[in-house]
Order: sequence, then structure tokens, then C-alpha cells
Amino acid sequence: MWCFSSGPNVPAIRTKVWSNVSYFTVLGCRHYSRSVQPSSAVRVRFAPSPTGGLHLGGLRTALFNFLLAKRTGGTFILRIEDTDKARCIPGAVESMISTLSWAGLDYDEGPGKNMHYGSCYQSERIEIYKHYIDRLLKDGNAYRCFCSPERLHQVRTLAQKNGKGVAYDRHCLYLSQSEIDENLSQGVPFTIRLKMPDGIVTVRDLVYGNVEFNEKHIDDAILLKSDGYPTYHLANVIDDHLMGITHVLRGEEWLPSTPKHVVLYKTLNWSMPEFVHLPLLLNPDKSKLSKRSGDVKVEDFAKKGYLPEALINFVALLGWSPPGSRNDVFTLSELISKVFVYQGFKISVWRRLILSQFSLDHVGRSGGIVSHDKLDFLNKHHIFIKSESPQGLTQLVSMLKPLVEGKYRKCLELTNEDYKLEDGYLALVIKTIIKRIQNIHDIPELCGYFFVDPDYSSSESMEVRTEISNDSLKSVASIALEQIKALDEIEFEEDKIKEIVHSVVTSTGIKKPKVMTIMRYIFTGIKIGAGVAGTMKTIGKEASLRRINKVLESFDSNIKA
Repeated sequence: MWCFSSGPNVPAIRTKVWSNVSYFTVLGCRHYSRSVQPSSAVRVRFAPSPTGGLHLGGLRTALFNFLLAKRTGGTFILRIEDTDKARCIPGAVESMISTLSWAGLDYDEGPGKNMHYGSCYQSERIEIYKHYIDRLLKDGNAYRCFCSPERLHQVRTLAQKNGKGVAYDRHCLYLSQSEIDENLSQGVPFTIRLKMPDGIVTVRDLVYGNVEFNEKHIDDAILLKSDGYPTYHLANVIDDHLMGITHVLRGEEWLPSTPKHVVLYKTLNWSMPEFVHLPLLLNPDKSKLSKRSGDVKVEDFAKKGYLPEALINFVALLGWSPPGSRNDVFTLSELISKVFVYQGFKISVWRRLILSQFSLDHVGRSGGIVSHDKLDFLNKHHIFIKSESPQGLTQLVSMLKPLVEGKYRKCLELTNEDYKLEDGYLALVIKTIIKRIQNIHDIPELCGYFFVDPDYSSSESMEVRTEISNDSLKSVASIALEQIKALDEIEFEEDKIKEIVHSVVTSTGIKKPKVMTIMRYIFTGIKIGAGVAGTMKTIGKEASLRRINKVLESFDSNIKA
């Protein structure tokens, strides 16, 4: 439990009540007049534990590390923190690597690639950690703890009852050498704890500024577990030093642990990296986002049709904001670039020049709100961007094809219309509906009329039908039928179809909006969808005539409005 409080003559940055004691103090605000963006090449690492799929918070951490490396011409390292064997899941590493690749975050050093500093798997670096543990023990900066789990539970319970900030009473720090030797000779299990020094520990963070921690509220952290494996505190400090890490970017939840890492660096007489703690990810109700919050795994978003470009764009804005711009839509290359020109959508609001760059100067402290509405917005526009290039359109088709095949293949084979499963037709569908969808998954679910004739008996279709009189429907359908018949197949283009719509309006005297509603009902069975002319062009002349005839035949069956 921790909280921010103000230092002398310095206003509090924010308050976060994790306990009723002052755990640490923020001494000052970051000065935006002094850039914290590194001017030389950095070495950064993303170090996940293979305990499951990569989640949004992990993707955000990986992205910010990746961006900082690319912006400075530095190195992005993937390191696997797999020392908690009980929680490691087979295949998790491969899954994470695949997910990072899907997102376009290719690492420079890591599993199977350019490891110049030994294994990137911490489980294969145990002897390295033990070497430094021996050094810490020898210098009196660490000690063996023989306390049983039962005793530790009692101590922790008592500390909580008394409102203390620490959960260990340093019982084993005061054991005599003879007591230690006796425990060792009897094979009593032990851990190795860091001996925290007396006084205040100050952490320099590039986001939070200087942060003071009161040592009275910091436990003597376990560095080596009883199974001989290191904890995060020991392994990450040693590996960051040996791998030459210059900047440690990680979630804000690690800030309370950082004084332990600072003490380790000082105890081992090593230079410290720069610390950059990223703001928490929050639900819309401002509660902390967690793995129990629902869809937080990246692979789940991918399965639901979110583009990697959209998800990367989304997490980039969770804690970072582009300077001097209200635009939120970026590609990965634009996030990296110092300066880029954004061509924009063919919508006036997006037609503007955007100058931006990823910089630590614009990483904030406020929690990033994970809004699915925002993600849908970004996905919609990245689909549009992708559809504008032949390569991007091909990628969208490859996403759509298995969805359509799974839902409509049998039906299309029965009607000899399996050409609608071909890439060319699917590309045409995407281009026709592109401005109406937020997700490729919307097409088979909401736009089935591109693949099969409308079900006019559905509740949605019948609701639209109640708004259309029999006379209006019959008049519009009859005139449209005759005029479409008069067109050659080669003439069945949007411009000619729009002329037919105009002719129907003129001939019937019905206002154009109502004519459009009627024609959309005829060709789609629903009230809202793609443009009428575009839909007719896509499904073709034959299907358009068939649907008009089907509606006209309904009058012979005495279907009333």
C-alpha cells in the first residue's frame, strides 16, 4: 500500500490512497522545459513472464520500449523472466513472440536472435545470480531467512493488524553465526533477503521526478527463493546491468519496488539506468484494469477482428499524447518518425498536416482509460486506411474470407453463387461497405445481403416494412424493375443506377429519402446499410432483379403492410 504526498513547499502531484501512512514523497514535478528524451541510442528491454498470453498492459510496455529504441537508433531486447516455474505455461513464449510479430514489434535481441550477453531466458542464468548473491552475503548486504511459511503468515497478520507498512520483522537478520550454521547443517529451507539500509531512498524517475521512499515501510525483499531461483528484484537488476540496459520502462505498479532496485544498484556499485514508470491502465469507471477485467489479451482482440495497426495506435495513446495535435490516428511508422505527413481520410475533418513524434517528454502520469469505443473508432479508420492500398485490401480480404466461408459457404454452393467467396468479390464488398463498418467481422454479421438474398420475414426487415405502404413499395419496385431490365450488364454501374433512382423519384412523386428507404429494403432487407447504388452494383444485375421480383411476388401472397 502506498500513496503520493507532497514534499516541503511542493504541491502534491496526486493522491492515491493505498494505506493510511505516507510511503513515499514526490519531491518535484517534471520540468517540461528540460527534455527527458534521450539524445543518444538507448538499450531497452521488454521482459514478460511466460505465464499466459500477452495482455494490453504488456503490449503498451513493449510498444513504448520499441518506440524509444527506434526513435533513438537504439536496441530493443526481448528477455524472458521464467524463474517462477510453477506459473510458467508451455507455449507461452512462442505465443508472445507471435503476438509481438503480429503487432509489428520486432525485437533486435532475444530468443533466437543476436544475444550478445548470454541467454535471454532467466532460468538459464541461475549461476550468474548465485554469484552475486554470494557477493551480497559476503559483504553483509543480504542475509539468510529461515522463517517458516507459518511464522511469516503470523508476522504478516500482526503487521496488518497494527497498521505497519512492512510485513517482515527482520527476525533472521539477528541470528548468530552459530544459529545460521546449525540451521544449514539441519537442512532448514531458507531464502535470501536484501538488507535495506536505514534512511530515505530516493528514486529518480523520468515521469514522476524524484520520489522519496521511507525505509520504515519497505520490507527486506526476498532476492533468492528457497528453491534457488531468483525473484524479480534480483534477476532484473543483474540482467539489466549485464545487458547494458540504459532505460527501464515498465508499469507504474513497479514504482513501489524500485527503491529495492536502487539499493541493489548502489550496493553492487553499479550505475543505474533511467527509470520510466508508465501510468496504470484503467477501466472506464477508473478502476484498475486487470486480467480479470475481461478482454485484455492481445490475441483476443486479434480474434475479434481488430487490426494490429489499430491496437498499436490505441495502446500508444494510453499514457502518451502527441504534442500539438488533436489527431489520434497514427500508424506505427508515424509514431516512430520525427516528422510525418498524414494524408488523412477522404473525410474533410481528417485532411490536415500532422507533425508529431514519440517522446518521453509526453508520457503522462494520469491513468490510461481503456475505452472500447475509442478502439472501435481507431479500428474503423485503420480499416479505411488499409483498404486504400492493394496490399492492405488483400490483407482485409484474407481476414474476411474465412468468416464468410464459415457462415455462407453451404448456402452459396447450393445456389451456385460460390463466386462470392472469391477474393475479387470480397474486395468489392469491402470497398462498398468500408465507411459503414468498424470491424471486418461486421460484414458477415451485419451485411449478409451481399452473399444471400434478404430474409424479409426477419424481425428487422418486418419492422422496416411497416414504414412502407403497399402502393409506394409496388410503384418503386415496378419502375426499378423495368429500368434495370433495360440496362445491359456492362452498363450496370453506379452512375447508371443513380440515374434509375432519380427516375423513380420523378416517376412516382415520392421524395428521394423515402425512395432510398424502399430500395434499401428491397435489396438489403434492412433500414441502414451501404449505399443503395453501391450495393446493387456489387450484388449484380441478376441478383438485383431477383430481389425486386421476390418483393413484387409478395403482393400475390397478400402480405399486408
